[in-house]
Amino acid sequence: MNKQRRVDLLAAIADLSQRYPDWRFGQLVSNVAGWADQGIWDVADEQLFQAARSHLKQLAPIQPRSVGKSSKSKVKSQRSAS
Repeated sequence: MNKQRRVDLLAAIADLSQRYPDWRFGQLVSNVAGWADQGIWDVADEQLFQAARSHLKQLAPIQPRSVGKSSKSKVKSQRSAS
């Protein structure tokens, strides 16, 4: 595996880590190996990458959170009530 492909694999693992924050790292890698139909000791880096990318493509996009939007609404309604 070349250096760029390793970077791509680690980026895919990072994306999956955001999707599954409760999974331990070893659990995440083991699950990706399973998606590649390989045992953890036998899976090649390229197979991990392909399985991770394939799984990510099947997932719905992450919706951005509206952080602060609800609190701004509360502040506006509190000001209006005053």
